[in-house]
Amino acid sequence: MFEALRKSGADKGIVMPSPTVFTGEELNNDPYALHRWYKETSCWVKARVAKDVPQAAMALQALGGTARLAMENMETAAPGKLQSLDAIFSALLNIFQRCDPGPKAYDEFLRTRMRTDETAVEFLNRLLSLSVVIGSSKDPTVSRISDAELVARFRARLPIWMIQRMREKHQLLVTLHHTPDISPWGLEGTAMDIEQNCSNEQTGQAAKCPQRTGSVSAVKDSKSFKEEAVKTQRASKRFKDLEERDQELVMALQGDLKGYELKAKLPGDVLQRCRQLSVCDICHRYGHSGSGCKARAVFSSKN
Repeated sequence: MFEALRKSGADKGIVMPSPTVFTGEELNNDPYALHRWYKETSCWVKARVAKDVPQAAMALQALGGTARLAMENMETAAPGKLQSLDAIFSALLNIFQRCDPGPKAYDEFLRTRMRTDETAVEFLNRLLSLSVVIGSSKDPTVSRISDAELVARFRARLPIWMIQRMREKHQLLVTLHHTPDISPWGLEGTAMDIEQNCSNEQTGQAAKCPQRTGSVSAVKDSKSFKEEAVKTQRASKRFKDLEERDQELVMALQGDLKGYELKAKLPGDVLQRCRQLSVCDICHRYGHSGSGCKARAVFSSKN
């Protein structure tokens, strides 16, 4: 990302924060902590290090505790062995993480969606962190993630309302004879604009509409009404009458549902996707909900 910003000249005035210090203890709670440190440190080193300053010297500043002590002992025992960030990262892997986290990261990359408590930028950064773990994996069953795959996963796993607004923005650019930037960073910028506009709209609505008695505000009611309208409109359409993008979302969901038995209890995020896309959580087919599924009796337990 930093290289792309540098080539485009967009890195002017950007302050690159120091990476989170890695000590080794972080792996107890986060199996990707070491790879996240490598990603952050790599960007930081490229942005801050002068040509006459060794990468290793700067990278060691981002280590602490047991990790730094281990690297200093290794350099003392074999001077010149740790000449680059990649060499330090490889040594840390051998010491702290001999079990390859690549397969788990790949599975999470295929299944993950944008969480309700994160922004589009945070979601893309999470996908990037997973792609770093996948890229450094030596497991032959793990496929490398290309930029095109990253873009496809990012777009498909955004909330439905954001996907629709992003499509509208891109279509407007095409109408004005401009080429939309569909790189990961271009989509990230578009998503940030959409979130900012949405925040401003909600602020304006909250100022105009008085709060109702109870715990639900007028803004929440408006959002729920819009979501219900979109859901009803989609459910009234046959699959072949859906827009191509909506068809892709339905097929992607049905692909994810193959890992679950019919009528099995689904995780909350998967169940929410089923309701948004009018996919039955009982038989996994499009066009109806689980409450009205005719196959419910077929899968019911026999006495």
